[in-house]
Amino acid sequence: MAYRFYGAFLSRKFEVDDSRPTPACEINDGIDYVPTRTSVVFGHHFSSIAGAGPIVGPIIAAAAFGWGPTWLWVILGAIFVGGVHDFGATMLSIRNKGQTIIDTLRARVGEKTGKLFLCFVLVTLIYVIIVFLDLTATGYASTPAVATASGWFALMALAFGQAVKSKRLSYLGVMVTFVVLTYAGLALGHYFPAPEMDSHFWMIIILAYCLIAAVLPVDVLMQPRDFLSATFLYAIMGMGIVGACFAPVSFDLPMWVAFDSAQLGMMVPFLFITVACGACSGFHSVVASGTTSKQLLRESDARRVAYGGMIVEGLLAVFAIGCIAICGGLQGSPTATFATGAAKIFQVFGIPQKLGVEFATLAVSTFLLTSLDTCVRLARFLIEEMVQKRNAWTRYLGTLGVVALAGWLAFQEFPGTDGKQVPAWQALWPLFGATNQLLAALALMTLTVYLYARGKSLWWVTIPTGIMIVMPISALVMMILDENFTTMIRSTALVQCAIAVIIIAACVMRMRRPERAFNSSSDS
Repeated sequence: MAYRFYGAFLSRKFEVDDSRPTPACEINDGIDYVPTRTSVVFGHHFSSIAGAGPIVGPIIAAAAFGWGPTWLWVILGAIFVGGVHDFGATMLSIRNKGQTIIDTLRARVGEKTGKLFLCFVLVTLIYVIIVFLDLTATGYASTPAVATASGWFALMALAFGQAVKSKRLSYLGVMVTFVVLTYAGLALGHYFPAPEMDSHFWMIIILAYCLIAAVLPVDVLMQPRDFLSATFLYAIMGMGIVGACFAPVSFDLPMWVAFDSAQLGMMVPFLFITVACGACSGFHSVVASGTTSKQLLRESDARRVAYGGMIVEGLLAVFAIGCIAICGGLQGSPTATFATGAAKIFQVFGIPQKLGVEFATLAVSTFLLTSLDTCVRLARFLIEEMVQKRNAWTRYLGTLGVVALAGWLAFQEFPGTDGKQVPAWQALWPLFGATNQLLAALALMTLTVYLYARGKSLWWVTIPTGIMIVMPISALVMMILDENFTTMIRSTALVQCAIAVIIIAACVMRMRRPERAFNSSSDS
């Protein structure tokens, strides 16, 4: 219903016009700008934005506050906040020759503000790379079967990409063949697990993979791999929806737990920070304007891929809430809870509990890796925008610089909240949710400036913008004032607040001079 009606409303607001050439068709460099089938772009986009976010966040929030408020925010957030955010970021990029949301802000608000925003996003992306790198490597170290299956997926993606480009067989035939071959990786990993190695070894292997994936043409490895990976989640959600109607399971999670959680803090603002990807995520704007917008064949595909992708991600978040409800609460980690709940539902199809857990765990690990290689490519785009150059040198050296910096930081340790030395990403983990949502606020603010300059109505974007400004800034202020956090976290939170206030103030000031906030010559 949301896609059909509110998606159509947004298409009218953005004046979607398929007669306009998209950046993918207009530039088409065969590397980053590649016109692609909608179904393949959707798979890439969905795999990139999903990661573990729509699973982990809703499960943690449902355990802390109850399934009721968590479910309500997922539904309303995905439709009216996250959907607007993702659709808007994609359209802004399409109208700005495929440039990122950061470059769009710089063109319409100012060079200094744009550079400040760029630095903020680049640091955020490096942090995301470190988080996903550690989580993926840890998963491979603890479950070698997943490492084997992931390697098989990469090989199948290379073959699938070449098969699609050759056009010797029908697209449907190629797709069905390679989906089946990809799923064979489950058995391959189960019977031939990789050697048991520590997480540091796998970090090096994963970084090497990311380096290769980020410099290859997008349709050689990353795009087909993401498409094939997405089929795992399609299968999980399809079996989950059907199985939930017939599985002999009970719903044992309270609708309401408490407004003030001992683990997370007050529901407002921390519910909105914790759920993140299941309702709205700033990372989506970087993906939408970074890689997705460079692959769309027509403007109307933005609704299908960006808005539709957010709706499906909201559906996944609802399924994740169902999984913890079936388990009656957390069963170890959020990922383990998701896998356990999903496996209970899959039993209605005759799938053994152990195999169901392996399947669900593999799907989550696969999405972590797809988000990881996309992040590396996006960080390279930002470096190219920073130096105002885009050629073979920036492509290789920029990617190498991102991988080297992220790799070095991933091996560092800092004091955690309890004073003990922990990996860098864990030391800053309390800031992650607020940083991600603050990025969403700044992306929505950029969209607001763009629409205001064009004389468009703003209520449908200013309400989501206001929510996404208030929630993360409130959370950061609470962290600054909370002496239980380390000096590093409180100082970083203060810097983030200052950057956000400066950018938002610059946007408001520019809206008072709309003739400078919009350059019609740069709008395709």
